[in-house]
Amino acid sequence: MKSQAIIAGVGGQGVLFATKIFIEIARHKEVPVLGSQTFGMSQRGGSVMTHLKLGQFSSPMVREGDADLLIGLDCMESHRALPYLRSRQNGRNAMCVVNAPDGQAFPDQRVAELLEEMQVSVHTCDADAVALRMHNPMMANLVLLGFASSQPDFLFAYEELRQATEALSGAAQRSVNLEALERGHALQR
Repeated sequence: MKSQAIIAGVGGQGVLFATKIFIEIARHKEVPVLGSQTFGMSQRGGSVMTHLKLGQFSSPMVREGDADLLIGLDCMESHRALPYLRSRQNGRNAMCVVNAPDGQAFPDQRVAELLEEMQVSVHTCDADAVALRMHNPMMANLVLLGFASSQPDFLFAYEELRQATEALSGAAQRSVNLEALERGHALQR
């Protein structure tokens, strides 16, 4: 396995927990992993982005045009992270999975054509709405990861996400975290 990923959002959305899940899966599969975070004013809802490299790499930062995967917990931050995605290579499309709450279009019309030319597969869901129906808006990150795992070319299988989430969740949060993941996985593709 060799892959580069970006997880983007704003402070408080669970970018770092989603990153820990990816790292836990890589650790369990004995795949080398390098990562780095970039923070804006994360405690005040500012930009948070993590870079992850799975496989044999020598530096943790993903360069623009090299990412195989973008997980976007926020539409605006997802648009900002789009330059990291690569064009189709070796018969594989890059993938972009974004939380697009009702009324927010993703991708913006100005970049939709470019993503199509690059052959980036774009998948959106309203993870916020699902989390709100659970009466827990903090679960949108796990809903989005569950949704991502329902896509055919996603990096990890649903069961891998489930095991990692279970391992990383405290006893008080375990059942609700797993429910959020499952609800996301059940969303329409």
